Amino acid sequence: MKIRLAKKEDCLSILPLFKELDAKHARNSMDVKKEIHLDRYNLLFTNVFKEESNLILSVAEVNTLVVGFALAKITQVRNNFIFKDSVIGEVLYVAVHEEQKRNGIGRQLMTDMEQRLISKGIDKLELRVYSFNDETLPEKVNYKPKYTVYEKYM
Repeated sequence: MKIRLAKKEDCLSILPLFKELDAKHARNSMDVKKEIHLDRYNLLFTNVFKEESNLILSVAEVNTLVVGFALAKITQVRNNFIFKDSVIGEVLYVAVHEEQKRNGIGRQLMTDMEQRLISKGIDKLELRVYSFNDETLPEKVNYKPKYTVYEKYM
């Protein structure tokens, strides 16, 4: 298995994984639209491959087939009234083909993404996970809960 930066031609292989992940979010969260338009993915992929993008997209490849991906963004906090100046790396998505899960691919994607973010000068890493997500990846790669968000729908 190989972890590498995504290329434009990988987008067609990533798209089904992305749609599957969004569908899981839509089934389990009232915040996520039940149908997500293809324009979302097109815009996201366009932004990933821009010259000065703050997004990083990597893929896991087995025998030339893309079997997983990780997407992260870099956010700079400057002159904030509350928070210290910092550069935050946030892993937005990690997805692995169902047949490939439990093979350490998610862990390797996270390790690779962390190294890529560190090389960009981040001060801390964040990973947001919905409470309905039963994956144990965050704990496996030593992430700890920072805070809990409570919500109430009207």
